[in-house]
Amino acid sequence: MKNEISRRGFVKASGALVVSFSAGALMEPFAIAQGPFDTHPSHVDPEKLDSWLAVSSDGTVTAYTGKCDFGQGMLTVQTQLVAEELRVPIQRVKLIQCDTAVTPDQGTTSGSQSTPTNFNARNLAQAAATARQALLGMAVQKLGVSADQLTVENGLISTKNGRQISYGELFGGKHFEVPVSLTAKRKSPSEWTVLGKPVPSMDRVALMTGAFEFIHNVHLPGMLHGRVVRPPEIGATVASVDEESVRHVPGLIKVVVRKNFVGVVAEKQWQAARAAQDLKVSWTPSPGLPAQKDFYDYIRKQPSRDVMLVNSNDVDDRLKSASRVLKATYLHPYQAHGSIGSSCAVADVRADRATIWSPTQSVYPTQRGISTLTGLPRDKVQVIFVRVAGRPPARSRATYATG
Repeated sequence: MKNEISRRGFVKASGALVVSFSAGALMEPFAIAQGPFDTHPSHVDPEKLDSWLAVSSDGTVTAYTGKCDFGQGMLTVQTQLVAEELRVPIQRVKLIQCDTAVTPDQGTTSGSQSTPTNFNARNLAQAAATARQALLGMAVQKLGVSADQLTVENGLISTKNGRQISYGELFGGKHFEVPVSLTAKRKSPSEWTVLGKPVPSMDRVALMTGAFEFIHNVHLPGMLHGRVVRPPEIGATVASVDEESVRHVPGLIKVVVRKNFVGVVAEKQWQAARAAQDLKVSWTPSPGLPAQKDFYDYIRKQPSRDVMLVNSNDVDDRLKSASRVLKATYLHPYQAHGSIGSSCAVADVRADRATIWSPTQSVYPTQRGISTLTGLPRDKVQVIFVRVAGRPPARSRATYATG
């Protein structure tokens, strides 16, 4: 649960052997494409293979991704991707999702951009292809045969005369510097045996048996529990808070009021829930929302700004050349973007560092926000993705806290 250990220390202690490379040409794609959904430079350098993959002495492959699974299946399909490109059994791939200490900065998991970001000709897919190419190159030197005499299956590189060497054996105890090849040959769909095939979800059994650990299961020694007290309607502001109204609640630590934010902190979760329910708060009347029939026009009149993420520069020309142009506006009632389970995060904030476990879809943007909020340097803030029971908003609010 602590974050004193570095990523390099973690890999070294676990017996993982890492391949790394550098290539300035990789940086150009990072600056374009999907903007906030794409891969960005950080202390985990996306130019290097060891930012994406590690191979242990027993042949287990650990992959690091900045795209997380909150129900859409990215855990399984990214595991399939690595298993396919490296030709290892899917059970021998461990996927580490969205941890600012060890995974690349891939912005936000949103907008259906995880697949184009990690499965096209760069990032996780290209790293896996490059690793396989590098391993084959090492096997050529080790076994003394040409590359066309080698096959790879189940993490074993074999010659036509039956000689074999595993990935773990091939690495020995060494690290390798391998130049990246943006043209490292990917497996074609016709060769796929794992990717694109129906496989059981990696988390299915745990979810069905109740063994899956959601964010609500994260527990730290001495952890306190908090609950937010919500206003009865949008736009209502705090008029007064009667802290005496919850003095009877056992385990109550504190009532927190910051302008229009009201919350309670207690020793146990049920105590916090009871205090939040019993706390007497007077709220000023809300101006309310416009009628549903006027809501569209109301939204259109609010302050806003346009942001261009991708510009093909040919929309007007394409429309002019079209034989027929169709235009339509579709309106639908407001839909709440809320979780099935309660919003939750766990925060361990110290004088010199902070570790946050959160179902956020944006660990690096969340890290920047927490750095600003706490005044801690960004490299002293670690945000770790842990799934919530239901799809959360992109940046979940922390309702659990520890001192």
